[in-house]
Amino acid sequence: MKKRTTNETKAILEGLIDLFNQNRRWLLFFGTGTSCALDKRLGMPKLAEQLLAKLPPDAQGWPEVRSRLEARQNLEQSLTEVTLPAGTKSLIQREVGDYVAGIDGELRDDVLTGRKPWVGESLLNALGQRLPPVNPRLTVVTSNYDMLIEYSCARCGLRYTSGHVGEVIRTWNWLQAQDDLTRLSSAGQTGKTVRAREPLPRVELYKVHGSINLFREQRTSRRLECDVWAEKAPAGFERVIATPGDPKFEAYANNMDVAACARDAEAKAMAFLMIGYGFNDAHLHERIYEQVRRNDGALLVLTRELEEHRIAELRALGKRVWILTAGRDTTGNPKDEHTLVHCPLWKSPMVVEHERFWSCNCFANQILGG
Repeated sequence: MKKRTTNETKAILEGLIDLFNQNRRWLLFFGTGTSCALDKRLGMPKLAEQLLAKLPPDAQGWPEVRSRLEARQNLEQSLTEVTLPAGTKSLIQREVGDYVAGIDGELRDDVLTGRKPWVGESLLNALGQRLPPVNPRLTVVTSNYDMLIEYSCARCGLRYTSGHVGEVIRTWNWLQAQDDLTRLSSAGQTGKTVRAREPLPRVELYKVHGSINLFREQRTSRRLECDVWAEKAPAGFERVIATPGDPKFEAYANNMDVAACARDAEAKAMAFLMIGYGFNDAHLHERIYEQVRRNDGALLVLTRELEEHRIAELRALGKRVWILTAGRDTTGNPKDEHTLVHCPLWKSPMVVEHERFWSCNCFANQILGG
């Protein structure tokens, strides 16, 4: 790789701007990295530490997981390799949910007031302002359980829906949620006034791995969304979240209404922006791969780090794939003040010095004028 000249840097900037000018409607995918950028405690290493400290040491199957974690194996792999009984899975789910909810509660007011902006806030705002007048929807998919996206939408004045309807306690009804986000409009036609309903600009949020404010009533199996309960689930209710390892796929299947709508939105999209995601969960990105490959769709990846084989895999999908990561020092570690660009303009990656385009907020502010 080599450093860019002024003309080459200009070509990169123009290429990125053109990408957005050619595609007004984007599907955004926010991965775990976007939460960790605000608080590292929301990452897997800290979550593993929490489980080691809090889970009963004699919980069935847990000693096997514990030994793997203590040998410095990652949490995802450890929970995948050991078959755990339902009781232990439930303990892990409760501990993970309460842990993430506790951190979310600490961050909430800082995000809402702008003291600590979430990394995706400027991007949401920029793309929310660029929505086309016809069918003004910004599709957002996330694997995160926290509510940082919701707080950022509120901060930016963006309407959003997760597909649940009601007041304090909400139930899933995607069609009703769509109807609620419309307004009556008048249009003149051959001297007559026609009244019609048109959609309001909004963010359509699909939390495919569940959320800290989504619960299942154990007695009836009803799924309910309630922000008031986010900090602690009441008796008789359990959170709907997909914890790491094999339980993740079970929880994903149990959240199939949301997952199916997300997959349908992905199948209709032609441009994808994926932020802070490591491409380790094929069930989350396989439809996006298919769309990019089949339709030569635009794909832009913004993330601090990405494994080389993932970069090669992504670049092979099509001719409109851009991957922006942090630069690298001589030992291969991230060098955050620079950006490493993999793009269709050159076969080899290019370094843009003293620019953090890989960082979501910096990208939005400098490329999109967020």
